[in-house]
Amino acid sequence: MKRKLVSVFLCIALLFSFSAVLFGCEEAQEQSKEQSTPEQQESQPEEESIPMINVKELPDYGNKTVGKSYTRSMLYPDDSGPSYPDEGNKSMTDGVIAAENAKYSDKAFMGFNKSIADYTSRGYAYITVDLGGLFYVDTFIAHVASAFHEGVGISAPQYVEVMVSHDNQNWYKAGRATIADTDEVSSIPATLELEHALTARYVQYRFVGHSNWIMVCEVEAFGAQAEEELPYPEAGEVQTFLFVGNSSTYYFDVPTKFMYVAESVGINIDVSYCCVGGAYLSQFADANDEKHGKALRQQLAEKDFDFVVLQDNANSDYEDSKPACDILVPMLRETGATVHLYKRYSSNDVPANRLDSAYRHEVNYTKLAETFDIEKVAPGADAFLICERKYPELVIYHTDNSHHSELGAYLLACVMAITYLDIDLDDVTYTSGFDADTVAKIKDCARIACEEGFDYPQKNK
Repeated sequence: MKRKLVSVFLCIALLFSFSAVLFGCEEAQEQSKEQSTPEQQESQPEEESIPMINVKELPDYGNKTVGKSYTRSMLYPDDSGPSYPDEGNKSMTDGVIAAENAKYSDKAFMGFNKSIADYTSRGYAYITVDLGGLFYVDTFIAHVASAFHEGVGISAPQYVEVMVSHDNQNWYKAGRATIADTDEVSSIPATLELEHALTARYVQYRFVGHSNWIMVCEVEAFGAQAEEELPYPEAGEVQTFLFVGNSSTYYFDVPTKFMYVAESVGINIDVSYCCVGGAYLSQFADANDEKHGKALRQQLAEKDFDFVVLQDNANSDYEDSKPACDILVPMLRETGATVHLYKRYSSNDVPANRLDSAYRHEVNYTKLAETFDIEKVAPGADAFLICERKYPELVIYHTDNSHHSELGAYLLACVMAITYLDIDLDDVTYTSGFDADTVAKIKDCARIACEEGFDYPQKNK
C-alpha cells in the first residue's frame, strides 16, 4: 500500500512539472529511490540519525582521564582527615592502578563510606572528571577494590553507573559497568564498553556500595578528540523517584533494589535519595534546616521528579507527621511530582514490642493518606509482620534488631514494586543474590501485604 501511495504522489508531482509525459510513474518512482534531487529530499525529510563513529580507529584513541582534574563526593569521616585519602586530589587520574596484592590501605586507593551523610543523601558516591575538551568516548573503566579484602569488610560495589555530559549540568546515562568480583587480586576493573561512541567533556562515575566501604584506585575513559558535539540518543521513558526519609529507607540501598526489581521486568526508573540518619519529616519541611530542608529543596531545584516517597522517623505519630506534610505535600505537588508514602516497619529491637509500634505506623500513614489524598502507601510494616510470623526462619532484621537486613531490603523493594509500579512479582527475575526458595517466600509476603494487609488485632478492640 505504501509503495502505491508513493507512486501516486510522484505521478502527481511529475504531471505538475510536465515530465510525466516523458517518464512513466513506475520508472519515476524507481529513479526517485536512487537519484533523488536535493529538492525532493527536502520535500520528504528523513529522521536525522546520530553518527555511529568507530572511535577505536582514530589515531589519538586512548585513555583521556590521565592528569585531568575531577571533583568527588566526601570521604570518611570528612575531607579534612579522611581514613583513606585522595592523595593530593590527583590519585584517581594519575594512571596508577593498585598492584595485584596491594592492601586496602595502599595509597593508590581512596575510600568512600556508605554511612557518611554525603552518601546517604544521594544514594551513591561519585567522581566527576573534566576531560578538558570534547571527546568521542566509548569505553569507561573504574578500578575498584575487590573481595580480596573481604576479611576487613570490603568488596566490589553493587554497580558503577557511568554518566556523560557536555556541560556538567545535563547528564545522560551511558550505562552500567560490568563487575566480576574476585578474591584473587586486589583491584578489578568495572568496565562499560559502548557499541558506538558518545561525545562528552564530563564523565561521572557513580558508585553504589555493597559492603560499607567502596575503595577506588583509578577511573578511565577511552576515546579520541571530537570534531563535533553529537546529540545523545533518546533514552526512552524513565520514571524518576526521589526517596525522602532516613536509614529505614537507605539501609542496604532499598531504592536501588527497587530499581533493580523494576529493570528486571523492563521498566526503566531512576532513583535519588534525600535521606539522613534519624531524620524526621519536620526537618525536611524546615526550609532553613541546612542538612535536611535546604538539601531537599536543592534536589528539587536541580531535577524534576515524577514521584516523591516520604517516610518519617520511627517515633513519629500522626500529630508529628501531619504538620510536616502540611508543608511538604503541597510543595512537592507544585513541582509536578506525585507523592507516595512508605509505611515503615517497626524499628523496636524487642520483637515482642514490634506489633504495637507497627500499629502506630499503620495509624499514622493511613491517616496521612486520607488527609492528603495520597493514593499509594507501600505497606512495609505489614510485610515485616507477615514475614516474621509466616517464615520466622528468614532474617529480615539486621544484627542490631532495629534496622532491616539485606533480605529485609529486598522484601521492601518487592513491596514498593507492587505498590508504586503494579509489578507482577512472578515476572521479576532480580533476586538480590538470594536462593530461589528464599525469594519465593519474600515475594509471597510482599503479595499478601499489598493485597490483603496485616490483620492488626488492635483494630478489633
